[in-house]
Amino acid sequence: MTQLKNYDSKTPTYSVSIDSSELGKPENISAKAPCPTHGPSQSERFDRELQRPQAQEMIRALTKALNDINDQEKCTKCAVENASTLLTTHVRDIRALKQNGEWTKEERKALKAEVKGIFKPVKKSVKALWKDGR
Repeated sequence: MTQLKNYDSKTPTYSVSIDSSELGKPENISAKAPCPTHGPSQSERFDRELQRPQAQEMIRALTKALNDINDQEKCTKCAVENASTLLTTHVRDIRALKQNGEWTKEERKALKAEVKGIFKPVKKSVKALWKDGR
């Protein structure tokens, strides 16, 4: 179990509990409704991972941290540090799951392919924006 906390008195405390034994186990999570633009989900494993309570908790904490970056009354540097800490700790926990054998090789490959498929168009758009200088 990982606990993330910020003890800086200037910014609010973010607390996220991630139980790594729960992250890798499949659960009966209801499927999303089909997208009117793209049709049925092409990333069922990734959708299932994002619907887990631990991932939902991480998403809420990260959303709060990102909103604090935009808040004029909060310290931007502290908010960015908090968001960075949340992300790096979550990635560390996911890597631990992979190395501890919580996911099979086939599950890892399938999830990686889904994530790559989702983010490939995003990466292409961002690269085009940087090249255009916008």
